[in-house]
Amino acid sequence: MTVATGGGLPDRGGRWPTPTGGHPVTEAVIRVGVIDDHPIVLHGLEKALHEQENLMITVTATDLGNFFDGQEALPDVVLLDLDLGDGSRPADNIRRLMEAGVSVLVFSAAAHPATVRAAIRAGAAGYITKTDALEDLMSAIRSARSGSGWVSPALAFIMLTDDAPSRPQLSTQEREVLRLYSTGLPVKVVAKRMDLSPETAKEYIARVRRKYRDAGRDARSKIDLRLRAVEDGIIPE
Repeated sequence: MTVATGGGLPDRGGRWPTPTGGHPVTEAVIRVGVIDDHPIVLHGLEKALHEQENLMITVTATDLGNFFDGQEALPDVVLLDLDLGDGSRPADNIRRLMEAGVSVLVFSAAAHPATVRAAIRAGAAGYITKTDALEDLMSAIRSARSGSGWVSPALAFIMLTDDAPSRPQLSTQEREVLRLYSTGLPVKVVAKRMDLSPETAKEYIARVRRKYRDAGRDARSKIDLRLRAVEDGIIPE
């Protein structure tokens, strides 16, 4: 399998053709996806990343629906624009990609501190602006793939001054149980919606409580769990 630059227009679903020819693919290659509603950005990134060693764009799309449509193998890292122009919420997009097992690197023109913090709290592996240097983008992609955090050098002060509490690492099931339970639903209803036994749902809730406790954040009561869910962007305020 090989990859190289390619032209062409997006298909009816808004997906751009994956290039063919070029660098040989090895196991060390980082597969990159790009989701941005501006065609010029998609083409520019395709060209820029093609010249980089061990990086390969496998899919580009204008929204998440097009990104997931027909995908057999998801990329390792996705560059995600925050404002896709389709009315979707950035935090929801980040979480949806994360739940699919993809590392999310926000690639945005927005550089407001609150925007950066919100993206990181939603689970993004990093945040880089569209005005950053190409070298920084490459470093950010590799950091996101390795599981290390990355914030644009121009915005690094935000993380140094961020007073956000530590977030426990919740599994997809634990996160969903917390989301449903913290909205006020009884355990039996949560279990039914997730096709679980009530005992299993209770065990997930207990795990969530333990993880928050270990992170130094009290979650003994249902009200506490709701507060934690709001703080971590799992449910709206």
